[in-house]
Amino acid sequence: MTRHLILAVFVLSVSAACAPAGDSATPAASGAATAAELPLLPIGGDFTLIDQDARPFTLSSLKGKVVLIFFGYTMCPDACPTTLSKLSSAYSRLTPEERARVKAVYISIDPERDTPAVMKEHLTYFGVDAIGLTGTPEDTAKVARQFGAHFEKTSDKTAAGYLMSHTVSVFGLDANGQTRVLIDYEASVDTVVNEIRALLAAA
Repeated sequence: MTRHLILAVFVLSVSAACAPAGDSATPAASGAATAAELPLLPIGGDFTLIDQDARPFTLSSLKGKVVLIFFGYTMCPDACPTTLSKLSSAYSRLTPEERARVKAVYISIDPERDTPAVMKEHLTYFGVDAIGLTGTPEDTAKVARQFGAHFEKTSDKTAAGYLMSHTVSVFGLDANGQTRVLIDYEASVDTVVNEIRALLAAA
């Protein structure tokens, strides 16, 4: 099976529960690719949501940068902080020139609790250059569908309230805004760095 087909099937079908430790995550994806091997995935596209400063944000405003998009929520007990921490570690290994060309975009799938102010405070805990986005449930669901991502409330409860089940992969976009790679939740920091550099080289 080609890498293109593996990734296309993966993005359209796989999601995992963001639940207490011990729940399964997404299955392992293929390793980091070189720029020449990166496929063009038939998902994604421009969208507009509200950023952490309560201003409209359009994805196309980041044209010229590699963009790392992931869906999550601030009350997530494990998968989301793990992803942010991993991206922070990967970001710290890039050169200053590389960091200037990379932006993370964190889209909340829990707009009921994740206001712009909440997103802004949450992002201060992680060392990655990220934009936090929220919006109406309808707008958020529309963007998730564009990327083949899944999310829903679960019946699980914690002291903080309900949990959300959601896709936990990171969607890697090249400088032209095209989705080129999926970074699996289980990927090592080294793999994340290699995938980012492949995206930078593909620009």
